[in-house]
Amino acid sequence: MSFTIIKAIMRREWQRIKSRKTLWALILVMPFVVFFSLAPIYERQAVRELPLGVIDHDRSTLSRIIVRSLESSPTFALYGYYDDLQTVEKDFKKGKLQAAIVIPENLEKDLKSGKSAHVVFLKNSANIIVGNVAYKAAMTTLQTLSIGMEMRKFQAGGASSAQALERAHPIAIETLPLYNPFYNYETYLVGGLLPIMLQMVVLIASVLVFSSELKEGTVRELWRISKGNMLNIVVGKSLPHLFLHLSNVFLLTGIVFTIFQIPVQGSLFLLLAYLFLFVVSVFFVGMFISCLFRNNVLATEAAIFISTPAFIFTGYTFPLEAMPWLHRFYASLLPSTHFMTGYLKIFSMGEGWHGVLPEASALFLFLLIGFGGTLLLMFFRKKQMTATGMKKLEATP
Repeated sequence: MSFTIIKAIMRREWQRIKSRKTLWALILVMPFVVFFSLAPIYERQAVRELPLGVIDHDRSTLSRIIVRSLESSPTFALYGYYDDLQTVEKDFKKGKLQAAIVIPENLEKDLKSGKSAHVVFLKNSANIIVGNVAYKAAMTTLQTLSIGMEMRKFQAGGASSAQALERAHPIAIETLPLYNPFYNYETYLVGGLLPIMLQMVVLIASVLVFSSELKEGTVRELWRISKGNMLNIVVGKSLPHLFLHLSNVFLLTGIVFTIFQIPVQGSLFLLLAYLFLFVVSVFFVGMFISCLFRNNVLATEAAIFISTPAFIFTGYTFPLEAMPWLHRFYASLLPSTHFMTGYLKIFSMGEGWHGVLPEASALFLFLLIGFGGTLLLMFFRKKQMTATGMKKLEATP
């Protein structure tokens, strides 16, 4: 390996990047646009002011208290009152409602006479996030009211406030949400989604690094500059691209996370190092694919096929443990799956370097396989060039 030759290949690669506006836009412009267009979507951080419909057949003091309590919750915004379920269902389908409550007739009367009573809560579960948030807010409000009514009943019988609370709520459950206590969707989705979007950019750009040389018939020139040394070619062509991709890591962690106040619980230095390792491993996987295909279109399609479903297979939106074994096996073949597990340990849980060693080792293995596979394929291409002739190889579509 010659540093002088590597520098010459690097200068050549910089010129190739500068002369290709599409590649320049993909590596530098696209991450900027993606980061600053996706991050503001979740700026409100939580699902709030879901339109709530009310069917109040009781029209009592208690029913009005229930409605006011739900309306005072930041999760709901009272949309209106209804007389029947058919109209409510129509407004659900029109998108005017996300939740509704049906208060039956004689609710207050039945409760005062010691009878059990119930209300019906409807939620839009076509959207799981909306449905879960609405259900949680409604249950919290209604359970609080129910306990309050029980306490007043016991206090009327002579019990103290403490005794009444103990009787009304005999088992106290203290919930302690870890790592994202306020269920902040900006922290959850932006923090997890943007690195995967960066992976897509890195992979698609890297598959063009060598396949474009074959397509454009410039391999002879590259071969001459490198003196036939495959290591010179791989290192020289990689470094300019890695410099640009790693600058996007700084853009993500140093600017985007800061502007949108996305907290990092662990060491920022460790997070940067881990992201660097991820980017480099993905890049060399892309380089391997680039050498595998002599057709730019096929190489790009392979990159898209790998990167598009990557977010699903990270286990971020659905646990890997709940997936069929075949899907879990496929997920284990993707760098993003191992990356996300370690990333969450640093980003959300504040874990140190010792906690992410298994994931970092897996990423390093992908790096070695990608780098080694690229060298092997380059040697294979070299033999092809020798056997079939450079011109014939470069003319192959």
